[in-house]
Amino acid sequence: MLKITDAEFIKGATRQSGYPSLGVSEFAFFGRSNAGKSSLINMLLNRKSLVKTGSRPGMTRQINFFLVNKSFCLADLPGYGYAQRSQAENEAFDRMLAEYVSTRETLKIIFLLMDVRREPKEAELNTVAYFEGLGKKVVLIGTKADKLGTNDIAKTVRSWRTFFGDSDRQILVSSATKKNGRNDILALIAGELK
Repeated sequence: MLKITDAEFIKGATRQSGYPSLGVSEFAFFGRSNAGKSSLINMLLNRKSLVKTGSRPGMTRQINFFLVNKSFCLADLPGYGYAQRSQAENEAFDRMLAEYVSTRETLKIIFLLMDVRREPKEAELNTVAYFEGLGKKVVLIGTKADKLGTNDIAKTVRSWRTFFGDSDRQILVSSATKKNGRNDILALIAGELK
């Protein structure tokens, strides 16, 4: 089991020239605004507030990099689908994301977070196809699992596999408040570090 002994915020950046050169494997967390990215990263790192969580969606405007155990990096990507962004902001956001995913050679897994109570839409389908088209491994995480019962979660996982057209697709479920899914996510990260 991967033990978290140390975690620190390195920097935030909006373009490749600002990304830190850490020379370690990187794991990115992406999802709609308010999907629970920051809360999940804090839960993984056993920290209450290393990653700032906003009271309203759309707070993260840059890619925030965190060095963990001096041996790997977590990247908190801005949430998408935030209604109060202008068209220009959305285009800048898309460019930033495309540049990050297509140029970050140390990026091992993109964890795509979705609220387990919500149905995925075409945006999620296109996002997965885009990332995988760039040769990146995508793992789906259903967040806020404490809001549903076991049977509903199992039904959601089956429905998501059908929606994404992959009966073998790895889908994890987590709850930041109950710390569910933490070991599964850390085990996937550990597997990439060997």
